Amino acid sequence: MTTCMYPASFSEYTAALDWARHSSERIARATSAPAEMPREARYYLTSDFQSGFGVAKDGTLIGLFTLVKGRGTDMVWTAVLHKGALKLDCFDGFLTDYYKQFGFMETERVPNWTQGEPDVVFMSLV
Repeated sequence: MTTCMYPASFSEYTAALDWARHSSERIARATSAPAEMPREARYYLTSDFQSGFGVAKDGTLIGLFTLVKGRGTDMVWTAVLHKGALKLDCFDGFLTDYYKQFGFMETERVPNWTQGEPDVVFMSLV
């Protein structure tokens, strides 16, 4: 499956992210709120607005989400190979192992600001 990602404005991306967070508890738990996304990042969406991500100026992959099963892998490869993503942060658990398949390695780990929730793991490409 090849997932085409198109440049999106901050407004388009945050509207799609907001919709996805309201549609999926999993996405809501794994992504930052739209108001917390940096305006100066580059954002990308699929043509159906069901999937997207951003790349911050420092190469951090941010706000990756998809409501379509099977798109995530293609999206991460696109972000890394074509959009300049070099690092990311995520909650420990499934995502830590998931991102390792793309060459990301843990560089730092900090306790979650919410007691009892998973650590925040910082990762960079090897």
